[in-house]
Amino acid sequence: MEFTATKKDFNSALTKAQGIPEQKNLSSVMANVMLESVGKDSVRLTAQSYEVTLVTTFPAEVAAEGQMALSGRSLFDATRMLPDAPVKLTSMDNDWADLKAGRTDYKIPGILPSNLPDRQEPKTTDQVAVPSDLLIEMAERVGFAMSADEGRPNLNGIYMKVEPGEGGVHIEMVSTDGHRLARLSRTIDKAGIDQVLGVIIHRKGVNELKRFLADVEGDVTVGFQRNAVVFQVESGYLLVRQVELEYPDYLRVLPDEFKWEFKVDRAEMTRAVQRAGVVISAEKTPLIKLTLGAGQIQLLAQDPDKGDAHSEVDLDYSGEPLEISFNNRYLVEAMNALPGKEVVFGIKDLSSATSLTTPDDDGILQLIMPVRI
Repeated sequence: MEFTATKKDFNSALTKAQGIPEQKNLSSVMANVMLESVGKDSVRLTAQSYEVTLVTTFPAEVAAEGQMALSGRSLFDATRMLPDAPVKLTSMDNDWADLKAGRTDYKIPGILPSNLPDRQEPKTTDQVAVPSDLLIEMAERVGFAMSADEGRPNLNGIYMKVEPGEGGVHIEMVSTDGHRLARLSRTIDKAGIDQVLGVIIHRKGVNELKRFLADVEGDVTVGFQRNAVVFQVESGYLLVRQVELEYPDYLRVLPDEFKWEFKVDRAEMTRAVQRAGVVISAEKTPLIKLTLGAGQIQLLAQDPDKGDAHSEVDLDYSGEPLEISFNNRYLVEAMNALPGKEVVFGIKDLSSATSLTTPDDDGILQLIMPVRI
């Protein structure tokens, strides 16, 4: 096989795939990506893991049709360093490949293409068109709260619920690690489903989705099948394994009334929390105490080895005083995931989850459990 492509097109395809092949055991067949000619003017790249399959096609001049199975890491690292010139990739007799651009030449290790497992093909039963920017928003505003605890596999992803209704399709996306929760709700003016669908998208697929959609505009066809969710665009698809378990009933923890409620400038509050967090050692729980009083909120962080930090933020508040503590990192991430100028804190009591919302978007909710000290 031999083809020539622009560095931009080739690097764009590889960038979409870079996080999918096996990274630790480079001798595994799953550490390789497949390159196949599609006629004389395009090449299809396939990258697979046990949770994710990516297929994307890019334009190329194919001089000799065929297949190559090459080390994903070696190919990506080498291509990234190539000069801005046409990229030529030629298969060699030992299943390696010769990669050239300008006066730079690499030999990329590879394996026999038939050693790679067959790629997973979409077999969806239900589909709905979702704007690409909404899916990217899901990854950014909800994805950070996914659990990395393999002992709780039903939390290792984003729960997506799709429901037909008046005005279109209602989509709800939720993630939680048991200490915090992020929820995004949107209604899109689309048709295509006639039943309620709920799936848990595996965290590895969520992490790859943003890369996959980096240069995509318009709608993405989201397809549902028994064990996977498929995100399909003109150039290819990303197939993500479902976590086939029941998601916890998160509606039970959503607060409906608050004893304390206050509004504060989001950017100013975020900077104040970050400033106080400077004295917290990396190996300790990043704990910050908030003291709410008339006209201001005080933030305090303490560490016996690094010292104390104190910061204040003005706000319009004249209610009951309050002292409450949070994980500093969780608080910053939740505020960063909110849009708009202001953040509204809603606190029911010292043992219930604190609500963070914004007046600019009622479809976004962040919850954080306070830390008892």
